[in-house]
Amino acid sequence: MIITMFPQNTSLAGDNHVRRTLTVVAAMVLGIAVFSSVSFGAGFALPDQDAAAMGMASAFVGQADNPSAVWYNPAGMTQLDGTRISGGIIGIYPVLTHENNTINPGTTDVSKREIHVPFHFYATHKLSDTVAFGLGINNPFGLTTDWDQNTSSTRYVATFTNLVTTEFNPNIAFKLNNSLSVAFGIAYVHLRATLEKITPTSPLTDANFRLSGDADGWGVNAALKYKASDAMNLGFSYRSRIKEDIEGTADVNGTPLSGTAKTSITLPDLIQFGVSYRASDELTLNADLDYTMWSTFDSLVIESNVPQFNTTEEHQWKDVWSLRVGGQYALSDQWKLRAGYLYDQSPVKEAYFDTRIPDADRQGVSIGVGYAVGKITIDAAYMYLRFNNRTISNSQMDDVAVTPKAPNALNGTYKSTAQLAGITVGYKF
Repeated sequence: MIITMFPQNTSLAGDNHVRRTLTVVAAMVLGIAVFSSVSFGAGFALPDQDAAAMGMASAFVGQADNPSAVWYNPAGMTQLDGTRISGGIIGIYPVLTHENNTINPGTTDVSKREIHVPFHFYATHKLSDTVAFGLGINNPFGLTTDWDQNTSSTRYVATFTNLVTTEFNPNIAFKLNNSLSVAFGIAYVHLRATLEKITPTSPLTDANFRLSGDADGWGVNAALKYKASDAMNLGFSYRSRIKEDIEGTADVNGTPLSGTAKTSITLPDLIQFGVSYRASDELTLNADLDYTMWSTFDSLVIESNVPQFNTTEEHQWKDVWSLRVGGQYALSDQWKLRAGYLYDQSPVKEAYFDTRIPDADRQGVSIGVGYAVGKITIDAAYMYLRFNNRTISNSQMDDVAVTPKAPNALNGTYKSTAQLAGITVGYKF
């Protein structure tokens, strides 16, 4: 529900301004849920949740032989003896540009360049020969984008966006026999976000629109790991969709326009298949295929007790695949070298493209190294991502009803890259 004050003595009064402002609110609340551009997985996912796995482009579902199995494939916990913990960070440095061809043609807008640092922590414990328990705490979705609110041609679509999710995910795994293990878990996800854009307050003046909100949701996950032979392991992981009920506040700076906002969105199901093949005592080769059901984002409905505030935003995202391949080579008992490649599809159609979600298909390469000494492991990895250039000419997200001062502002060519560097430290008790 959105309860917003529209005093009749302000220049924002009138149905047209009301509808435009509510469209802005809809886009803002959507942004809370569907940030994508700097998240580096299909849609707005953060798939890299461990440095050892990231070194192999996160092709790890079939291998799952360290505490990050809690995230990639919790059925792998049955192969981890004793009690183990690991934790670390993945630093993300994105570069996003928009080459304008309609508003300020020939110029280029650049999102502010900052380093984003999601974290991960895992703990596993072998309860018996056949039962293991694990806990994961990480940031599975997130973003920051920051387009200049004074000069960006798309400032009426989006300026600042910041989204953070934190997941708590306990799991239990059972070894059914020497070949098959299964696991089950529950997931609690807390989401918080701040989103801004410029909105007209009169034919001659603009103001900053800000929306911030929080949400909580619950989901489930299941996994299995099958030892097909001494050399080959197969993995499967499923994470359910999670409904997030968002509550927040919205205001337009310098005006009496302020109130609360409420809506719901659904985070997507994730299905992963993995195969791990031990070609020799030193070399392990992995391949994963991920399917993310982004069609959960078909529309966003905002309800209000003020009839003219009720609005529906269409998004119609599509389900997408991701391919990841990687390998690990053991130089010795202490040192391991890793490398990988990935291809990710974007779920965002041109008709619903905007600068809060300047997404495109992407490719990435990664390298990594692991070192073990005593009970301690240290893993580090680097990844380079290049998004395919994307030229937009027909998005409805900047039409005259939404951005009356800058229709077709989204037109142009978008180019994006990202560099990721991660480190994870583990300890076995």
